[in-house]
Amino acid sequence: MSAVNPYDAPDASLDTGHDELYQPKIFTFNGRIGRMRYLAYGIGVNLLLMLIMVPLAGATAFMGGDPSSSMIGMLGIGIFYIATIVISVMFAKRRLNDLNRSGWWFLLFIIPFVNLLLAIYLIFFPGTNGSNNFGPAPEANSLGVLILGWLMPVFFILGIVAAIAVPAYQDYLSRVQ
Repeated sequence: MSAVNPYDAPDASLDTGHDELYQPKIFTFNGRIGRMRYLAYGIGVNLLLMLIMVPLAGATAFMGGDPSSSMIGMLGIGIFYIATIVISVMFAKRRLNDLNRSGWWFLLFIIPFVNLLLAIYLIFFPGTNGSNNFGPAPEANSLGVLILGWLMPVFFILGIVAAIAVPAYQDYLSRVQ
């Protein structure tokens, strides 16, 4: 009689040694994005929208005499605000998917103070390693994503330094004169 049990699990390793990765697209509701892409895509798209919205708002302000042109301008601004909200929902849903959470968690942004905790969760908590319930992990970040992603913390720190330095400099100038 043979010592091999036919009901034993096979000895072959099912681990292929690597998880599949995918290159995320910017404008889609499916898939996952990491922390850096979340910041970079949000900053990049909002900068593009601002490049369109600021001249439109300026043109609307200068056409105050003609009601029809100012209504068209206000309609354009409203469309861009809606686009910004849709894009924000899209990025937050994909970031939540990276954290292996449902996109419906985005509705927590409606609740005051909870929205602050959710924003901290999205920005600072790492996503799941490898594949999760929402698909494979995204590929490594490109140089452009890294540059755009680091703009937000750099501007934040520069803003704090400027908020401290400018009043101190003005106080210094007033004492010198």
